[in-house]
Amino acid sequence: MEEYLALIPAAGMGSRAQQNMAKQFQKIGAKCLIEYSIEPFLRDEKCQKICVVLQEEDEIWDSLAISKSEKIITCDGGTSRMESVHLGLKCLLETEDKNELIAIHDAARPCLIEAELNLLLSKAEEEIKNEGDGAFLAYQPVESVNIVTNGTVKESLERNKIWLSSTPQVFRMIDVYNSIESAISEEKIFSDEVSSVSNYLNGQIHAIPCSKSNFKVTRKEDFEVATKILKEIGRL
Repeated sequence: MEEYLALIPAAGMGSRAQQNMAKQFQKIGAKCLIEYSIEPFLRDEKCQKICVVLQEEDEIWDSLAISKSEKIITCDGGTSRMESVHLGLKCLLETEDKNELIAIHDAARPCLIEAELNLLLSKAEEEIKNEGDGAFLAYQPVESVNIVTNGTVKESLERNKIWLSSTPQVFRMIDVYNSIESAISEEKIFSDEVSSVSNYLNGQIHAIPCSKSNFKVTRKEDFEVATKILKEIGRL
């Protein structure tokens, strides 16, 4: 498996968690969410560099031991996830090969299982070598899925065709960068890189099944769930 880079957008405030501090810096045990989210990449020898995209002059980040790692660089983010990823990629492209694989992972997904990360990287590399565009972790819903307008069901979707996008999402760095440049020029906003790359290349992006433990901590009650999972997988 070839070497790769990682990018962690962490400039958001996470208001749905109903806390005064940005959720990625709230603690579970002795560590912040973002530390758990970064650890799998720090431990992976194939990951050559990690770019963490932060709010300007982020004093909390500077206080963390993980911030001193020589493997990590930082840059200032923007007002949206898409803008922050764009700025992080621009920072990496100043020194790194544009064709490097980039794994983009949410700062608030602390329960990433390393075996699933390794499978994703292997599949993404294979996909790109076969002229595909990349791969991402995802899982299928167990509930029925409906499109609702003004409180009324307009359409029921086939559940077996629905995949809930997770992260990391892995592509060639230049493809993600160009896809966001294209979105900006078209005045479009995308919530993740699968959406922007799919819009730009209209190619083949492979969904790799992952466990639901790799969920995004969003609300206050999610911290209890994440704590339980981290204990179960031996990281807490």
